[in-house]
Amino acid sequence: MPQNTSPSFSFEEAIGDFLVASRKCEVVSLERLLEAVQLVGRIRALVHQLQRERGASSLWIGSGGQRYADELAQYRAESDTTARAFRQHLDGWLEPGACAHARSRLLGRMALALHGLSGLPSLRAEVSERTLSPMEAMRGFSELIRSLLAVVFEAADSATDPEVSRALVALLNFMQGKELAGQERAIGAAGFGGGAFDGELRQSLLHRIDTQERSFRIFSEFAPEPACLAWQALQGAGFVAEVERLRRQACTQDDSRGDPRPDPAPAEAWFACTTARIDAMKEIEDLLEMHLNERCSARITADRADLGAVRDRVEQLAESELRDSVPYAVFFGAPEGLESTQEEGETVLNVPIVGHSVMDLVQRQATRLQSVEDELHAARQALAERKTIERAKALLIQHRGLSEDQAYKLLRQTAMNQNRRLAEVAEATVAMSDLLTKGL
Repeated sequence: MPQNTSPSFSFEEAIGDFLVASRKCEVVSLERLLEAVQLVGRIRALVHQLQRERGASSLWIGSGGQRYADELAQYRAESDTTARAFRQHLDGWLEPGACAHARSRLLGRMALALHGLSGLPSLRAEVSERTLSPMEAMRGFSELIRSLLAVVFEAADSATDPEVSRALVALLNFMQGKELAGQERAIGAAGFGGGAFDGELRQSLLHRIDTQERSFRIFSEFAPEPACLAWQALQGAGFVAEVERLRRQACTQDDSRGDPRPDPAPAEAWFACTTARIDAMKEIEDLLEMHLNERCSARITADRADLGAVRDRVEQLAESELRDSVPYAVFFGAPEGLESTQEEGETVLNVPIVGHSVMDLVQRQATRLQSVEDELHAARQALAERKTIERAKALLIQHRGLSEDQAYKLLRQTAMNQNRRLAEVAEATVAMSDLLTKGL
């Protein structure tokens, strides 16, 4: 019978190496997350400028090119400055080592966003020539902004730290709510600038009011306390009360007036108070971004220190060659080459294993990773639901020929009729589309 010999390699010696590698991966992941947070900051600044340009474009077209020409030119220049800074920032993402496999979806979204930005000059030309209606111009800008927000979706989906993930979910939903508020500003500017709100314009306004409130509710669930307090304080501002007054006026206005010479005062008042509201929202976005950067930086510092401590501890244990012997009960006898004893009629093997200190490190790492995964679940679920709703809307737009407003209204009405959550109806819509696409 061949003699039983010990293997020439040691599994125990590799445990410490993998522990260190695990912690190092976490540090690298957080460093990349910080880069994504900084990218979100650049996108946020560009979106804000495009929102201002969109509102002024709607007001200018709605007034027949009579008002807000100077403001529109100024907003265009500011959008261009911010877009150049954004483009320069993106160059760093193409450096060697930056295009990791885990970033493929994020990089793909960035390419789509750049494609949207490439069409901005054409959109502006149509606005200048007034070949677009105010609503058509708003949709053009909104599609561009939607492609930028999709990058933020992917950045939030890549978060591996629970607190950072929650803050990203809060920021994403707040940015979405602010974007809907920007669309509301553009719609109201078109209606007040033209002197009337027809049925489509009024329904579009009501849709934006309703959906932005949903975004702000989710924001409040995930946001840190300072941002929540700032949002609550904003609700008491005078310009918010003025927005509510003008909302009521727009939603009850007689759309049959058809005044060929509309009064510019309501349009300018609307634009001023909604702009003040959106600018105040940007300050809350600033708080959220600051929290994100601080949290990422603090976690990176802490994890680097922890990585060093783990590496030092593993090296100490390797040098001392600390080992314990722990008995394991077996029922089929001892293999040759291993010592065995008899205890209460059972055969027991004395197998050398790694020391308790290393096992404690392994156990702590496993417990901590499971805890992180549990905490991430709620944030990821909120992201998944929003992405499913957006996908369901896109499918209805594509296959039913609906507008975005009509698609959302259909999903919401279906949810109410069936007494189900909006996310559940959206999920069923996506699932049915998948079945039909696969021919099942």
